[in-house]
Amino acid sequence: MEIIMARWFENNGPDSDVVISSRVRLARNIRDYNFSLKLDGKSASDMIDKTMTELSGCMEFADYTGYNFKDLNEYQKHAMEERHTISRFLMEQKYAAGLVSPEEDVSVMINEEDHIRIQSFVSGRDMKSAYQKASSADDIIGRHVPYAYHEKYGYLTTCLSSVGTGMRASYMLHLPALSGTGQLAGIIGELGRFGLKMTSVFGEGSSSPGDIYRISNQTTLGLTEQELIDNLDNIAGQIIEQERLGRQQYMKLQQVAAEDAAYRSYGVLRYARKLSLKDALVLLSEFRMGLALGMFGDNIEKGYSVYQLMIGIQPYNLQLACNSRLELTELEVARATFIRNNLPQIV
Repeated sequence: MEIIMARWFENNGPDSDVVISSRVRLARNIRDYNFSLKLDGKSASDMIDKTMTELSGCMEFADYTGYNFKDLNEYQKHAMEERHTISRFLMEQKYAAGLVSPEEDVSVMINEEDHIRIQSFVSGRDMKSAYQKASSADDIIGRHVPYAYHEKYGYLTTCLSSVGTGMRASYMLHLPALSGTGQLAGIIGELGRFGLKMTSVFGEGSSSPGDIYRISNQTTLGLTEQELIDNLDNIAGQIIEQERLGRQQYMKLQQVAAEDAAYRSYGVLRYARKLSLKDALVLLSEFRMGLALGMFGDNIEKGYSVYQLMIGIQPYNLQLACNSRLELTELEVARATFIRNNLPQIV
């Protein structure tokens, strides 16, 4: 009997009421090759083929799924981007390849902005585990591929802001209270003073359907990996507490309105026959906050991950699941059907 592993976004982790995921991304380049942006097609293909040959032979990656863009169609690539297994930058590359773990929590992208981008995800607030996963993959790859490294400056990267550790650490946060009260715009403006930035996952700027945001470090030179993580963790912790306080105040001052919003959203999600992506994300955000605040009692399993629905309703993942190209109305019908089939029942 085949055992199907749950993907990282199908489970919750520590502090999951606010924190969806912890991610670590490492940028590495290979000696004797120009940076990716300077590679011609022949050189890029050569670098990709040699690197994939080396990594595919590693026993530690034996259960990983390998891919090459020359074998994928646009729908498959877009669906991988929606699930965060590849980046938007890689999506735009003509020549690219990589490896993805069964749980999709570790991925290796080849010919991204740097030759190799390693990223790891862990559900909830657990940056230590995310770093350990990325570092382990980095050690394995480093034994087979000669990295471009300088004794004084550290890992050499395409972007100067990544020189040094080459590490980007980030938390994905659900911030409906801070967003709804208008406080988030001020927080975003202040983060630069601490070497951090915040971006919307499903939108632009401080406006994000679904209220999902990513906070990450901007620079890496002159700091150790642990110092970067500690700085991020400290600021993220303050934002998490502000979000929780905002939710508590909302419940205290407007409990009936809060419960009505959560149950009304659940009702629409349960019975709607077609949903736009924006509307579905807004409804799922309200349902997720209600779930985190305990409005549904013991009716819904505490470990249920609403974020898996946010991933599943993305356009290309829906079309892959339906195995057909869908027009807008068909897509909205498929989205509503997917949610109805995967939304937990209130007993």
